[in-house]
Amino acid sequence: MTSRKYPLPFLLLVVYMACAPSEEFQVLATVDVGLNPHQIAFSPDGATAYVAAAGSDQVAKVDTRSRRVTGVLETADTPLGVAVTGDGSRLIVSRFGADALVQMGAEQADVYGSLETGGGPSLLVGPLPGDRYLVSTEQVDRLWVLRAGPFALERAYETGIRPFPPAATSDGRLVFVPNYDGGTVTVIDLWNERVVGTVAVGEHPSGGAVLPDDIDYAVAVRGENKILFINTASRLVVDSIIDGIGDSPFSVVVAPNGRLAFVNNTASHDISVIDLGAREVVKRLPVGEIPIVMAVHPSGETLWVSSEGSDELSIIEIPRRWQAPAVRAPASRDPTEVAVLGMIHGRHRTSAVWGLDQVRETIERFAPDGVCAEIPPDRLDEAWRDFREDGVIEEPRVRVFPEYTDLLFAMAEEQGFAIIPCAGWTTEMNELRRTRLRQFSTEARFAEQNAEYERRIAAVRAEDPWDRGQLDDPHIIHSDLYDARVKAQYAIYDEVLNDWIGPGGWTNINDAHMYWIDRAIAERPGRRLLMTFGAAHRYWILEHLRDREDVTVVDIAPFLPGGER
Repeated sequence: MTSRKYPLPFLLLVVYMACAPSEEFQVLATVDVGLNPHQIAFSPDGATAYVAAAGSDQVAKVDTRSRRVTGVLETADTPLGVAVTGDGSRLIVSRFGADALVQMGAEQADVYGSLETGGGPSLLVGPLPGDRYLVSTEQVDRLWVLRAGPFALERAYETGIRPFPPAATSDGRLVFVPNYDGGTVTVIDLWNERVVGTVAVGEHPSGGAVLPDDIDYAVAVRGENKILFINTASRLVVDSIIDGIGDSPFSVVVAPNGRLAFVNNTASHDISVIDLGAREVVKRLPVGEIPIVMAVHPSGETLWVSSEGSDELSIIEIPRRWQAPAVRAPASRDPTEVAVLGMIHGRHRTSAVWGLDQVRETIERFAPDGVCAEIPPDRLDEAWRDFREDGVIEEPRVRVFPEYTDLLFAMAEEQGFAIIPCAGWTTEMNELRRTRLRQFSTEARFAEQNAEYERRIAAVRAEDPWDRGQLDDPHIIHSDLYDARVKAQYAIYDEVLNDWIGPGGWTNINDAHMYWIDRAIAERPGRRLLMTFGAAHRYWILEHLRDREDVTVVDIAPFLPGGER
């Protein structure tokens, strides 16, 4: 009998087919990690999963490639939550039965510190910026903020009745805490250290997640078998999903690429898979009894589910069609054409030379495919609702810009271009900036520094060739000289105040704007975009765009009133 020889390409195809991700959700493994498994956390490199087994008083270590338990770290008093510190060397574990948190080794169960939280600490959230973590203590109605190094409780916030695990925006700015017995979600501004609101959501909200781009918070309302979406800026419920949600949904987790969310239904013992783009359930996945906690591997390739009723950990493959990026740019080899239009905001209503009529004329002459507006992404939907319902935009941030409320939305409807929200501004950022600027200008500790700052700013302004009354002239504010003078003044502001102000500092806020501008350009290759930002931001945006090969910067001057194309 002769053996059959296969060509190398065929053998490689066979290997690929055997190893490639499936087009369906499949359970790759069911792992015994101990009794009543709860929170799952991954090492920074994704190679190890740590699973808190509350009923066995241990944290199991699972190799994520072999999907086998490689070790057990003993820890007493019902460990519900586990988090991995930034360098991967230590774990933070919540001991529900002892009303405490401990920091221990990730390889050996050496305890490096213990913190008394009171009242049953549950799952851990983090790390947030600044090496911070969050934990709710459901028996004393409190949310704790803690630091990993040095290991310490930083601050406590009062919540509603019986708070369950929180969720935070990607910048650590806002925290949303579902209050299980209160039927509400508490919203906390960590930057300004205050509770800013409470949202009524229904019976037994139990867990949620802030969705990509920090625009919405999705929360499972366990007693009503539904998922609600709360806008992070307005704190209004803006959407819901009921169809396809199982019995007693407990929490929401999101895949790293932002395309899918998963809901663990603890009474129907399955997972609802939500297509976030369509906001609809596309699959129900049976798992073990009482799936209580989920986590998506950092690679986005697998979903991990702890089922406390059947004492098992399920590892589920996410189909490769769902592993692609959430946004795919259309194919184009042509660069994006970009022009930057300087706005004067409230003065557009009174200026004789750069009023709303002149702005309209300029936009019409430029004929953009899209306008990148100084509107935060979490404000646009509400502004559009206002405009379409009664023609008057009441959204608090957008209504301060007459170029938008009185002009741009109507023009977009008439002419068919897109309004693209590109502002990195947030309410919390503004409040923090206002507080820090007030402190800098009034507190004795800054007196000498403030006096020197004022002297330097006055000296630079004295060199300006215009008086203040001329700075509504569009040909001035779109000139290279104007950009250079603004840059000179803001360089001092930036040097002295950026780090003190924090997120709302000049470099920091412009970096936040550029994140959204870069994204808008990447998603629209070959299109024609107009940036409408305050005139002071113009030089910054232009400097960041002029050297890019995928962008053609278009001089806006010929499109201004009296300009020649």
